Amino acid sequence: MEFLPDDILSMRIPQPDPVSGNLLIAEPLVDEGCFQRSTVLIIDHDSESGTMGLVTNRMCNLKLADIVNGITVKEEIPVYVGGPVHTERLYYIHRYGELIPNAAEVVPGLWVGGDFAHICQLINEGATIEGRVRFFVGYSGWEKGQLRGELDRFGWAVGTVDNVEDIFTLKENEAWRRAVGSLGPRYRVWLNFPTDAQMN
Repeated sequence: MEFLPDDILSMRIPQPDPVSGNLLIAEPLVDEGCFQRSTVLIIDHDSESGTMGLVTNRMCNLKLADIVNGITVKEEIPVYVGGPVHTERLYYIHRYGELIPNAAEVVPGLWVGGDFAHICQLINEGATIEGRVRFFVGYSGWEKGQLRGELDRFGWAVGTVDNVEDIFTLKENEAWRRAVGSLGPRYRVWLNFPTDAQMN
């Protein structure tokens, strides 16, 4: 990922190593594909094996029924872009908890994965979808040391999930702005920076 070396928007605040459940919040000049003004939920981090996350706020033009056989509900369930890695695979986070066997809790009230047939069954039986589950194609991945390098170049801020509901309901720029706001007043300049740097 490329960043401007003298980016005046970088807060130059040392960032901690993320842990599972943290949010990576892109600084305004990151313009690489799905990472532009993105919020990335870290679902697995290990200093030796690397980091895995899901971009939570980038919609794509697919619906779940387009890529999964057997979805019978009439409601169109949106699919999001989780990242540029393995875009042929489907990933999901949810708030169904122990109703989905083998799901892993990332933060209190938010789970990732689990038995896919079971989650499809719940959906077809009329379980609440809006605000409860989000599907993604692909994921975001960093090899050992790669994310640390990007953090040291101040391309990301490390935040926390203060409100699980936001992860499931906010989209696109709204989600990014809410996450930036949670970082405190020192980051307010990010919110005033135009999407197109040429306009500044």
